Amino acid sequence: MAYYLVRIGEGSKYAKEAKRGGFVAVGWNEVPNLLDLGTLAKIKDNLSRTTYDYTPTQVAVHAGQLRRFGLEMAQGDIVMSPLGGGEYLVGKVGEYYFENSPKDDCPYKHRREVDWYEHLILKEDMSTNLAYSVGGLLTIFSLDRYATELDALIAGRTYTPAEKPQRIRDIVLSGLMGLTGKEFEEFIGHVLQIIGFTAEVTQYAGDKGIDVNGILDAEGLANITLRVQVKRVRNPIGNKPVLALRGALSQGEQACLITLSTFTPRAIEEAQALGKIPVKLIDGNDLAGIVLKHFDDIDDEYKRKFGIRRKRDFNIEDQFEVTESDSAESGETKAVTESSPEWDTLVCAAKDEGFRTAFIEQKAWWAVRLNPKSIPHIKYIAMYQVAPISQITHYGRINRIEPYEDTGKYKLYLDGDPIKLKRPVGLGKNPHLKPQGPKYAILENIRKANTLDDVFK
Repeated sequence: MAYYLVRIGEGSKYAKEAKRGGFVAVGWNEVPNLLDLGTLAKIKDNLSRTTYDYTPTQVAVHAGQLRRFGLEMAQGDIVMSPLGGGEYLVGKVGEYYFENSPKDDCPYKHRREVDWYEHLILKEDMSTNLAYSVGGLLTIFSLDRYATELDALIAGRTYTPAEKPQRIRDIVLSGLMGLTGKEFEEFIGHVLQIIGFTAEVTQYAGDKGIDVNGILDAEGLANITLRVQVKRVRNPIGNKPVLALRGALSQGEQACLITLSTFTPRAIEEAQALGKIPVKLIDGNDLAGIVLKHFDDIDDEYKRKFGIRRKRDFNIEDQFEVTESDSAESGETKAVTESSPEWDTLVCAAKDEGFRTAFIEQKAWWAVRLNPKSIPHIKYIAMYQVAPISQITHYGRINRIEPYEDTGKYKLYLDGDPIKLKRPVGLGKNPHLKPQGPKYAILENIRKANTLDDVFK
């Protein structure tokens, strides 16, 4: 069994139609039925006689993708396809067929039957290596090297609700969000230099949309000029910045748009539009992966802001751990010390899905790393919902705390329904106070607080 990623249109514009119709499809409509052609040589010959105006190198690349789609993929293989917003369709491949006159909303003629699974795979659940790979620009490519991980994701073996907010990529993004706009631009310039570019950060004001200029000298064979715009924001980026960045390019230049958030489907579609200069989009997840990939070469001043260090292990995310001194042994961060008799609450971070399905619906929270000595003191649990909410919104009284399976962690059960705070507690002046791992606090302080500055004094 083989594993593939197939993009169904620029910005996944036809992915929903493919899901409804039970197929996966690619373009190159001027090339006839691939089964009739049968060989790579004949596919190349047909591509070279189309109106696409490909160079010989482009003919070879696109012909290879068509052969893979029509002749190499087999029934029973697994295919993933981006749906947008960090969501990926996944299903089992069937037969190839040529739809000469498409009657649905997808114009592509080269198709394969697919038994799409009901559940989606989320980019946030992928390892850094897999998330980095699915960002490639090819229409079709192999994911065989990630077979074991994909099997686990398909089977639903992902992070538990309590573990998701503590993932290393989230901690990196939290550190980057703590930079000023100018500092973030300088960091991107620093990363480009690590990759091999000669990078220059432009004047902060009046830069005409270009924040960082990069020149890559490919061993004297070619020079690549990269114009980069960065967006240190929380909200998704639309298509207007893509259009503006493309409009600022000169002939032969390439473009990259980097954000700590995400991109809308329209932005992705515009960035990948056929016949236009492509704009490479790097979202927060992608950027965190690049940081981890090149972590050893990053300056120490940035590493200290991230609050992580490398461990010696095989998987890239398993090579890092939180370096907060209070959490080194137990995984907990103490907002008040263990010797303080008044603390009574454990504050945990939650993403939307885990908050709703685990804390609200099941009235529990699990896979929490605790120091056993602290358990008798924990009377309440309060939930900090991560971005874009970024607030402590609910709390609950603890009924009991039990070991969670054979993990060395614990499951906390509520005594009744969660209680919604009359006044949610949001971020204050110190962005580093937002919980990544569990934090001790005092419930009365949470009830009275305006911001996290008041909770974690």
